Amino acid sequence: MIRPLQLLDLSPSRLFAHLDPEVRLLAARSLYAHDWGDRATRREADFAIAQALRSREIAIRKLPADRRAEYLARVVRPGDALATSLLMALHLERRRGLLATFLDGLEIPHTDGVIREDHDLRAPDPARLAAAAAKLFGSHPAEEVEIYMATLLAMDREVWGGLAAVLAGRGDRGSPP
Repeated sequence: MIRPLQLLDLSPSRLFAHLDPEVRLLAARSLYAHDWGDRATRREADFAIAQALRSREIAIRKLPADRRAEYLARVVRPGDALATSLLMALHLERRRGLLATFLDGLEIPHTDGVIREDHDLRAPDPARLAAAAAKLFGSHPAEEVEIYMATLLAMDREVWGGLAAVLAGRGDRGSPP
């Protein structure tokens, strides 16, 4: 679950820090599960682990991926760039169906939950956004939906700023934003 979180100044690193330890571990494992086409991200993660443990990066790279994921989730306080990569890996590895459902609801072209590069993404109409969010909450676990919406908000407030009202409204009904 996302513990109560200030949405006004939400950043990827702040969101990641507020996630339950189990979700952070799931995100870290997702980061190491695939080569997302960006070895620099894994190297950044390994370097952050090495700094947190006051160890050499080469020693960290020799550890099994699952062990590195545990350190990454429990010991490292990632900056925004690494936190963004962790949140993206979580959703792309574990929650593509959720992403696809939401983007379909907004009629945003995508491939398996990844917005097509040629699409000119703009802030969705608030009514459409609320309807797509309601559909998503009706078909997926609320915690996963909240994390996804908070991730979008933290990564691009200009486009997804309307999700702040959706999440704040959920908080009024007893579900933490």
